[in-house]
Amino acid sequence: MPDLNPNSILFLYEGDTEFEFYNKIFEDYLPSRTIRIKKRNLYGVSNITKKVASRIEGYLNGNPDLNQIHVFVAYDREGTRTKEPMLNLNLLATNFIFQGSSIITINEIIATRDLESWLFKDIDGIYAFLRAPRAGRNPGKYQNTEATDNRILSRLFREYGKIYLKGKRIDGFLDALDLQKIYNETPELQDAISLMRRLCGSD
Repeated sequence: MPDLNPNSILFLYEGDTEFEFYNKIFEDYLPSRTIRIKKRNLYGVSNITKKVASRIEGYLNGNPDLNQIHVFVAYDREGTRTKEPMLNLNLLATNFIFQGSSIITINEIIATRDLESWLFKDIDGIYAFLRAPRAGRNPGKYQNTEATDNRILSRLFREYGKIYLKGKRIDGFLDALDLQKIYNETPELQDAISLMRRLCGSD
C-alpha cells in the first residue's frame, strides 16, 4: 500500500453475512492496496451507537499514528424507510469529530429492510442457488425488494431443503449471486463505494 495516501477506513459491520458481502464488493469495486481498511464486527445492532463508539475508541488507542480516519458503519434498518436510523450520528460526531481529531468522517450504509432485501434484487440467482425447478419459481412475488427481509429469505430456503440463518456464513451462496446487478440497483451501496473510491484517490 503506498504511503502517500493519508486516509484510512475503519469499516464496522453488523455480522458475518455483511462481512462476506462487503468483502466481495470491495474486491470488485475498490482498487487494491491503495488505502488501509480495518474491519470490525459489531455483532448485531442492539446498542449500536455504544458499540460503534467503543470500536472507534479501541481503534484510536491501537493506531495513534493514523490521523485521517473515515468510519463506515454498515447495518440494517430493520424496518421500512419511515423508521429512523438506529445510529446516533450526531452524538458520535460530537464525541469524535472535532479540531485535532483523527476521525474525519463517520458514514452510514443502511440496508432497507436488511442486507437480505438487497440480495433479492437477484432473485434469479437465489432460485438458481436453491436449484428451484423453473416451473415452481415466482420471481414477481419478490419484485418489491424492500418488502422482503431475512425471514422471507429463510422461508424460501426452507422450501427447497436448505437453511439460511441471518448473520451466519452460507458457503457458496453469495458466489451464486450477480453482485454487479445488486450493486447497480442499490444507490446506498453505490454512494458508499464512490466515497471510498475517492478516499482511495480513484474517483
